[in-house]
Amino acid sequence: MTVKRQVEILDAGQIMAMRDVAVRFVDESPLPRYETVQYFGHAFHRDLWRLIPRVEQLAGRFPDEDVPANAALAGVGEARRRLDEIERAGLTGEFERVKRLARSIVALCDHHQNLAGATSS
Repeated sequence: MTVKRQVEILDAGQIMAMRDVAVRFVDESPLPRYETVQYFGHAFHRDLWRLIPRVEQLAGRFPDEDVPANAALAGVGEARRRLDEIERAGLTGEFERVKRLARSIVALCDHHQNLAGATSS
């Protein structure tokens, strides 16, 4: 017997909020405090683990040769690689690592929006 994993449904407001926070972090000009970077690092980890299965589920509704679905799955792969990165020494290194997580959130939110819009039309 195969057990299906329940995928959390994320509404447009949740997706937009995740994306907005990530964009603000990427655009952060003065280097934030280390505690702030760690806080966002944990939040971005959580958000990516919520987004990844949803984007995979949406992409799975399209044919194997669908370009937007394959681009979304490539984004999922990159997000997984970034989640596996270890914490960096020093504020600057950690800030750059967390910015990469934020960029993955922006990308997956965009893929989610594109795929969800394509399935509803």
